Amino acid sequence: MTRLSTAKRQKILDLYQPVNGEPLSLSDIARHVHCDRSTVRRVLQRVSSSGKLDYDIRPKGRPRILSKQDLRELVLAIDRGRALNATDAQRQLTPHASARTVRRRLAEIGLPGRVRRRKPLLKKSSLAQRRVWVKDVEGWGVKHWQLVVFSDESQFSLFPTPGRQWCRRRKGEAHFARNIIPRVTGGGGKVTVWGCITSRGVGRLHRIEGTMDAKMYRHILEDSLLGTLHDHRLGPSTIIFQHDNDPKHTARLVQEWLEHQNLLVLPWPPSSPDLNIIENVWAEIKKRLETYRPRPRNTEELWRVVQKLWYGMDKSFIQGLYRSLPGRVKTVKARKGLSGDS
Repeated sequence: MTRLSTAKRQKILDLYQPVNGEPLSLSDIARHVHCDRSTVRRVLQRVSSSGKLDYDIRPKGRPRILSKQDLRELVLAIDRGRALNATDAQRQLTPHASARTVRRRLAEIGLPGRVRRRKPLLKKSSLAQRRVWVKDVEGWGVKHWQLVVFSDESQFSLFPTPGRQWCRRRKGEAHFARNIIPRVTGGGGKVTVWGCITSRGVGRLHRIEGTMDAKMYRHILEDSLLGTLHDHRLGPSTIIFQHDNDPKHTARLVQEWLEHQNLLVLPWPPSSPDLNIIENVWAEIKKRLETYRPRPRNTEELWRVVQKLWYGMDKSFIQGLYRSLPGRVKTVKARKGLSGDS
């Protein structure tokens, strides 16, 4: 409520119960005192409850069908996972109200509908390892994180399966080319790549032909990781290398090569793509691919477009991802190992 001076509070009372003349409406009082109508109502209600002014100022209109107790039970069912969504909660707890009413009331109190995200299954052992890892790096600032070179593999399809997309169309235009999402069995061809990023920008992008094993992975590191360090004038002993716990990455052949190159490897917790900022780069490229025109017609064209988008990635975007890392670690710690994104 807007804080009012004692003089203004007294003026509200005087205008509502004048000695001479008719009392003003709440709207008229609000205009005279220069405050909200709801502020006037609350001032009068507070005075009434203290016994200093006897009047009845009840809100007009029918009462809401969902009581405060109903809302508490709905929120509790959702927070504890007993209800899948608002419709399920309505069916279980408030059949006297419509599902639409339940959705609207939940949105009003800060529980709007959201699409569930697909995330790696985090077992108890994985959560424990993530908590230990967070404890080890929670003191790192942005400058420390900028020493890390993040890496990962990704796959791009000619006809990816996007999420829900909306369009504006008239009746009878459902099958127009602009209103459909082309779909081909198997994605119509794919390109698999390995890439890495530094705080100075993206590194080299390597196309993976066939099935990658430990020997091929070591060759990629020799060519593209060391090439990236050369391009950005970084020495192997001046950076921290990150890759996940894929068996090809942890093979003895690869570990021996990393030791021989004096590369310090960042221990990585299992099932943690939310902490690897290169995932955001892959997601951005896939987002841009959806609207890229002309659309690639084969895998060779797709590879050229992916390279163009990769090497055209804005450095400020990469730097922003590095700046986000302390916050991600802090969030994972607060959530006791659960995913760091919202």
